[in-house]
Amino acid sequence: MTTFAIVPGTVVWLVLAGVALVWLAVLGLGAGALLGPRRLLPWLLGSWLSRGLVIAAWGAAGWHVFCQRP
Repeated sequence: MTTFAIVPGTVVWLVLAGVALVWLAVLGLGAGALLGPRRLLPWLLGSWLSRGLVIAAWGAAGWHVFCQRP
């Protein structure tokens, strides 16, 4: 019998995926006034601070995915 353990990093990625799916479902079913990718992306890329924060978050996510030791 094989058992599988869910590590904390997997839980984080599953929660992020779930939140993204819920957000997209709400956007698909809701009114156009909600924050969607078309409204969020230009705002996000409009300043250097937000670009730096995106790159830092991307780097942290990459570190969590590729640089963890067992």
